[in-house]
Formats: sequence, structure tokens, C-alpha cells
Amino acid sequence: MIRSLTAAIVFMPRSAPYHDFANRLSDICDKAGVPDGRQRVTAVANQFGVARETVRLWFAGEVLPALPRLIEIAEAYHCSLDWLAMGRETRAKIDKHTPVYDALSSQERSVVSAMRGLSERRRAGLVALLREQ
Repeated sequence: MIRSLTAAIVFMPRSAPYHDFANRLSDICDKAGVPDGRQRVTAVANQFGVARETVRLWFAGEVLPALPRLIEIAEAYHCSLDWLAMGRETRAKIDKHTPVYDALSSQERSVVSAMRGLSERRRAGLVALLREQ
């Protein structure tokens, strides 16, 4: 009897410990116009230079990104880090640009937007190329 009870406990489905984070991440992706489904996972993975499986786990609520990545996500999607990570504010500051971003020319904004779609390795290569000038 104890053996069958133990087996039942071991095979019970595990709940997503970071379900609320996953919902907030989906919310900001919706508002930012990131395509849904598999395209979303691929787009977010490319944007932040991580594996698709990592992003899939974020959206499944299984894991949280590391703090530096959370900061990068919050900045990229113009939301509060506190809201994204903990849900502590009543709403995200979505679609509000930082003063630094507002000061960029349209050409500079295009470069920033293009960089967001690159892998981390390609971003580093682009930065190295730009620094050579």
C-alpha cells in the first residue's frame, strides 16, 4: 500500500511555480506586438540571445530568467522590473519610452530595433564593428 501511494505522489503533475510571471511576460509580449505561439518563443529567444527551450520554460512558468535578463526584458518591453518579476505594481508601464530612448534619432532607433532581433553573439559582433569606426 505504501509503495503504490509513493508511486502516485511521484507521478502527480507538477504545477508551474512561476505561473504569474509567465502571465505577465505574455501580457507585455501581447502589448509589444510579439507574434503568438511558436513564433513568440522564437522571437523572444532571438531578441534576448537565449535558447528557445529557455523561453518556452519562461512562458510555461517553470523557471524565471536570471536578474540581468529580467532587467533586459523589462527595458526592452518598457515595463517596470518590479512588476515583471514580482507583480508588485498595479500595472506595467508599457509603451512608455525612457528619456534616453526618446532622445535617439529615428536612425538610431532603427539600429536599436534591429539589434533586438539579433543573437547575443551577433550583437557583440555588431558592437565591435561599430566601435572600430
